[in-house]
Amino acid sequence: MALPMLNRDKRIRANEWLAKNTVTDYKDIPRDIRYTAERLIEDAHRTQQRLHGELYINSEKIRKITTIKRTKLYEMIKNGEFPKPINMENDKDTTRKIWTASSVYNWMQQKAEERSE
Repeated sequence: MALPMLNRDKRIRANEWLAKNTVTDYKDIPRDIRYTAERLIEDAHRTQQRLHGELYINSEKIRKITTIKRTKLYEMIKNGEFPKPINMENDKDTTRKIWTASSVYNWMQQKAEERSE
């Protein structure tokens, strides 16, 4: 996905800066190109996820897509009415729940078909 809303010159400078530097924290990025660089990094992450064959989404995005409240979502998972998440451990020894976008899409398709019957 292209980033047409970003200033072309800043996008070029941000790309050049990112190519030369390793980003360990967004605070390391020069202030004048920080916003643009952050968008480029996010876009690269989305592209990388797609290249590995799947796009992953978190519960916040699922709640926006489906309008299901958090408590109801986890209740539905517990009752087997919604796809189970993948538990991802991060650096802070906490677990983050993510879903494959295709599993959520398939669930939504199934619900749409049930309504039309």
